[in-house]
Order: sequence, then structure tokens, then C-alpha cells
Amino acid sequence: MKFFLLPCLSFFLLFAFVHAQGPMSEAGAVRLSYGAVSDQKIDGLSTEIGYDQWEVRTPIFYQASKDWTFAAGIRYQSTNFEISDSTLLDEDRLHSLDLALFLSKKQSETLDWLFLFTPTMAGDFENTGGDAFNYMTIAAAKWKTSDTFEWIFGAVYTTGIGDDLFVPALGFIWEPSENSSLVFAGPIIRYRYNFSDNLDLVLGGQFSGNRWNTESMYGGTLEERNFRFRAYRLSATMEWEILENQALFGSVGIDLGREVEIELSDETKIMDREVKSTASFEFGYLYRF
Repeated sequence: MKFFLLPCLSFFLLFAFVHAQGPMSEAGAVRLSYGAVSDQKIDGLSTEIGYDQWEVRTPIFYQASKDWTFAAGIRYQSTNFEISDSTLLDEDRLHSLDLALFLSKKQSETLDWLFLFTPTMAGDFENTGGDAFNYMTIAAAKWKTSDTFEWIFGAVYTTGIGDDLFVPALGFIWEPSENSSLVFAGPIIRYRYNFSDNLDLVLGGQFSGNRWNTESMYGGTLEERNFRFRAYRLSATMEWEILENQALFGSVGIDLGREVEIELSDETKIMDREVKSTASFEFGYLYRF
């Protein structure tokens, strides 16, 4: 299966599945963060690659009316890459802008329908062509079996990762106690434990990385190259509420299964190699509505 080719699902599956719990979730918050991973060698080469990244997520609309809920949010990432061999990729800063449009309908006390549409633009934002635009759609049902457990069944359709991809989606939301909750959504897992009213621990696993469309000069020729860099990140995060609805957070983790891929506009691959695992960190600010 091509689940490993879906790093962008991390944010959007959580948006669809967790936002459905209410506007006070992380998806219903302004989130500003800075993170980085250290330079590591590409497998079989002396070339090293690493990056640091700024990210902003914010809801832009939330409306609940009777059995219907509509929400929208955006995410912007600015990623500064360090690549020791510029003949592979002559870029230093890449950008991505994602829009999430979420719709749900409460069918009954136990059944909700969920729909998510997410257009994305990712590239150097200098010479942006059609290959920089892609989209993803999720349709799902959330079935409540008890006061503490909900199943999620659905399907995901996405473009922009080679062949278009259609895969089933399965997840659940479980609250084993008043102080803890567990969300599982396909490749994403997140466990939250409340130590107190203002201190939380979050353990998680999710994809990181993206696919960017770029254009630059290589050997005197202008070339369009698609660049993918992805990993699966295991992390531990502490969130400290400093004021009402405002929190600071810090996260440490490890990026596993890292992979870099570069291809031309005609899908000719220049590189498809693994990168050594490495530690990661992130810290930032949350404002919850």
C-alpha cells in the first residue's frame, strides 16, 4: 500500500476526526510553531540533507446549525532546506499552503457523516505551475458505540503522488478515563493525558514531510523538479496552559523511515533513496477558541 506516500494526511485526518469533537480541540486553535531536524547523509551518498520549518495553522470559519457543522482552516509551512549538493536541488526555501473544508451531519445520536476537501499548493512559489496544485477528499461515518468510544469508517482519494490514490480509512476515538483520550486515524495515533487543568502530555505518531514543485537552473537549463521528503515521526509533547485558552508546547521525537525523492516533470526519477533516522524537535504557541 502507498500509505507512506501520504504525509499531508496527518494534519487533515486530525482536522476531520478531532474537529468533529468540538471547536475546543487542537484543530479549532491557532497554532504557531518552529521545528527542525538535523542534517543526515542520504543512503549511499556523501550528500547531507536537513531542514527547519515554520508553520501556522488557523481555523477561518466554524458554524454549527442544528444537525449540520461546517468548518474551514488553513495551514502554511515555510521550510528551509540544507542540501549539500545543489545539483540535486537548487532550492533553499520551499512553501506550502493547504485549505481544509470540513462538513458534518448528525444523522442520529450514534451516527455522524463527515466530509473533508483539501486543496493544496506546494512549491518554491516563484514559478508556480499546475503540478504544484493537488487535492484530497475524505468521506467517512463516525459511529458512537458508547459514551467513551467512537468508530470512524470511510475512504480517502488523493492526487499528486504519482498515480491518483484511493484507499479505505479506518479509525476510532476512545476516552478510557476523564483524564485521557486516544485517537487513531489510519497511520496516525495520538494519546493525550491530562496531568492537571493546565498541563498535558501528548504521545503520537504521524507522517511528516511534503511534496513540492520547483523550477531552477541546472547545468544552464531551466528544469522543473518535483521534490518529496517524508518520514514517520514518533514524538512526545508537553502542553502548558499559561493563560485561559493559551498554551505553550514543546516536542521531541525521532523521524523514522525517512525518504527523499526527486523527479523531473516527465516523472523521470533522479533520486529515490533513504535517509538516516534522526531526532527532531518543535516548540510553539496555541490559542484555543
